[in-house]
Amino acid sequence: MATFLRFFGLAAAALPLFALSGCGAAPDSTGEDAVAEAGDELIAGKVQIVVSVDWEGRELAATNLDAMKAFRSANPTVPLVQFLNAAYYFKPGADAAATSVKIASVLKPSDELGLHIHGWKRLFEASGVAFRTTPTFWGTPVLEDSCSFDCGHEVPISAYNTGELQSVIRTSNATLRANGFAIGKSFRAGGWMATTSVREALTAEGFTVDSSAANVALLSDELVGLPVLGWLKNLWGSVQSTSQPYAIATRSGSLKEIPDNGALADYATSAEMVTVFQAHKARLKLSPTKNTVMSIGFHQETAKTYLPRVTSAILRIKQIAAAENIRVVFVTTAAVK
Repeated sequence: MATFLRFFGLAAAALPLFALSGCGAAPDSTGEDAVAEAGDELIAGKVQIVVSVDWEGRELAATNLDAMKAFRSANPTVPLVQFLNAAYYFKPGADAAATSVKIASVLKPSDELGLHIHGWKRLFEASGVAFRTTPTFWGTPVLEDSCSFDCGHEVPISAYNTGELQSVIRTSNATLRANGFAIGKSFRAGGWMATTSVREALTAEGFTVDSSAANVALLSDELVGLPVLGWLKNLWGSVQSTSQPYAIATRSGSLKEIPDNGALADYATSAEMVTVFQAHKARLKLSPTKNTVMSIGFHQETAKTYLPRVTSAILRIKQIAAAENIRVVFVTTAAVK
């Protein structure tokens, strides 16, 4: 349970609307240093790797932001899908301008800005939604006396109905935009809990891409015995390491689901991420004209501890790609094709 708690642990006029908006770089415009170009005539398709960041809404510690800056310096051609969270702006005493500066310090123009929501009490109440203390990821209710600063990170957003979630999405979007961050059309639910009510709210609010489908096999060791593991198995039990983007229909439109098939670094080691890549490499060799999409990532709040796993995995993936003439590109969800 301690492992799980790590992530399941206001105008800012000084900043212009962030030029990144919600769209990433043009397809295949980055990551070419990971490609053995001599292999293009052998394999027309490529492994497209999406690297994402979940911003949990808890804190913006310098140690984690510094780890992200170091990663960006070491991997200049790797764009990130930044799933931003508006909850930082609703903490007691939050300085909106300072918060925005911290977030912007680790973003690049090649990044894609998406939205991430956990069940934080202050965010939900600011959205006009009554806060729920149950259910929680680990089965015990939120204690009200723990909420003096903020609470609710462990409450799945699937506990709320579509209308309530629409209100939270609107508040989140408006807050982030007012503080300089134009969120695009991509989303990931806190704890990967994008149930029907979540998906309906997303499409109703104009979102077209979700990246909540989880490869539960990579999460099981850390989540064993917790209610969330059963929920995720019921929700995403068919998702595997090589599961590809697919459409999910809702009443308000269709969502493109891009599975988080390589998981996040709190759960997947660098070796496991490389194993997922090997599976995609094998898939590409079986169908050499078809692209394959792999997703890995990390959490802002635990970047100092777990981002090195992503760094190590990317280095090894590039080495394999160069040695075996496998075309690899690092892309945002907007560039997946």
